Amino acid sequence: MDDEAEAPFIDPESDYPCCWFCPALRLPRTGFLVADRPSRDWPFDAADGFRYTTGTRTPVCVHPGRVGLAAELTAPAYTDPPLPPLDPDGPGGRRGWWRRGRSGPRPGPARR
Repeated sequence: MDDEAEAPFIDPESDYPCCWFCPALRLPRTGFLVADRPSRDWPFDAADGFRYTTGTRTPVCVHPGRVGLAAELTAPAYTDPPLPPLDPDGPGGRRGWWRRGRSGPRPGPARR
């Protein structure tokens, strides 16, 4: 590739510590974004090995330290959604959980 604008940002023959599927090895600097870490907002596409933004399908590198660039995208802090409330009378509720799988009376406290 003679044209600098079309050359990969990182030379594949260099000893740079980026991932083998990083867009920086295949695209010029204007062809990809840099994120601070992986996120569901730029999912991995196994067809070509890139992560893409969901809106514009722009390739995303998720290791800014490995390519020597500052992150342009910040992954949102992900928290698990809250669990649905349990029905106290239904399966998994407070009542009867200790009875499941038992037949007969419960043993009493041990005597000394």
